Amino acid sequence: MTAPGGGLDPDPGTEVAVLLVSTRWSTPARPAATVLRELARRWGSSVLSLELEDAGEDTLDRLGVETIPTWLRLTKSSTQGSPADSAVTPVRDLIATDVLGNEVVLSGPWQITRRRSGAMPKHMVAELFGPPTESGT
Repeated sequence: MTAPGGGLDPDPGTEVAVLLVSTRWSTPARPAATVLRELARRWGSSVLSLELEDAGEDTLDRLGVETIPTWLRLTKSSTQGSPADSAVTPVRDLIATDVLGNEVVLSGPWQITRRRSGAMPKHMVAELFGPPTESGT
């Protein structure tokens, strides 16, 4: 489905997205993109795998990104958030790229439910950000 800005909206059934925030100039971010592509093949449609490369300062601030690369797990929110939970910042209208190079718009609301910064091995990314396993992790 095409979003108003011309990008693709994720499938309405998509509940979880993994977002890699990276840059072209960051040496530790280079292998992270390869890890994301490989895990996206493994995860299939259960997780929307996205990369946000060379984002502007306002976007980085909005996402709370201070280190490159940063991995974010986003979960689709059915509520607008509550004032009582000020730690939860809804993510809306985020434009990223899927592993095939297509622009995707997360129109929201989505919530950041997990964050990890710095280079990580593939097994750790899979464990922390992938779909739940039978054991519930």
